[in-house]
Order: sequence, then C-alpha cells, then structure tokens
Amino acid sequence: MKQDDDNALFLKVREGDLSSYEKIFKTHYGAMSRYAMSIVRDQTIGEEIAQEVLMYIWEKRAQINLTGSLKSYLFSSVKNKCINYIKLELPKLQSTTDLDQVRAYSSTGMTIDDTELMKKKIQFAIDQLPEKCKNIFILSRYGGLTYNEIAEELEISVKTVENQVSIALKKLKESLSEELKEYRIK
Repeated sequence: MKQDDDNALFLKVREGDLSSYEKIFKTHYGAMSRYAMSIVRDQTIGEEIAQEVLMYIWEKRAQINLTGSLKSYLFSSVKNKCINYIKLELPKLQSTTDLDQVRAYSSTGMTIDDTELMKKKIQFAIDQLPEKCKNIFILSRYGGLTYNEIAEELEISVKTVENQVSIALKKLKESLSEELKEYRIK
C-alpha cells in the first residue's frame, strides 16, 4: 500500500471508520509481527507487540497526528515497544530461579537464598548504571542482540555499543567485587 493510501485510510480511522482500520490492520500486521519478532526473538511476544501497537492506533486515533507516513509511525512504535519489552520485561523473566543456575552456584557454595540475594544485587547494580549504558547492556545481555543489531536499533555506532557494554561490565564488576570474592566467582 502506498504512503498516500495509508495516510488517507488513517484520516478515515481518525473519524472512526472501522473498515479503514481493518484495512490498515490487515496490510501491516504481518510485517509488524515479523519485525517485532526479529527484535525480541519470540513469535508470540512479537505478535502481541504488533497487536498492541495497532490497538493503540485505534484507541488513540483522535490524538495521533502523523507527520510522516503511517508505516513509519507503526514500525517506529513497534521498535520502541520492543526495546521497552527488552528493558523492562526480560530482566523480570531472567530473575526467575532456574534449577540449572542453582546447581551451577552450588559448586561455589551458594545456597538458593544466596543465589536470590546475588540476583537482587546484580539487578540493583544494573539499575545504577547510566541510562544509555544500562539500556545497551540489557539489550546485549538480556535481549540477546548482537552489537550490530543494537547499533542499528538505537541508531548509534557499533563502537559506541562496544564502549557502553565495556563500561557497564567494568561498573558491575566494581559494584559486585565483594560478592564475587566471597564466592570466588570470576
């Protein structure tokens, strides 16, 4: 669908035209889902993010003023939702106790309570990082994105990503140095 057609349909959506909204949904949902999935690496989450963006379009249609193409707006919204998901939701999922992790820590003398305490200390240390550094670190470690993918998603250089991850690791090592010594974790 052409940009002009999309924008004309959106103008009808702003007036409450459900059939125009359905056309937009059918035209863009598949590509939006695939794009989201390529970022979050999970089909179900990718589909949910695409649906959330499209529902937002309907719910907030009167407040949205397009300055460019609808397609650009949709894909930018998907990208932002994916980054928010990676920053906010993945760390929560990562913090759930995993039996393999507990077994791995048991060889260091850590109990399950120690493991939970360590996870909290690690999360606290991550939360203390500067915002840009923290976001890049989370995308790298929890989001599983490569440095190139992060650079592309955030529209920064790969060197910046490398530097920020290096800074994050250095600061985390400093913050957690006592805990690492205590359990001989390197």
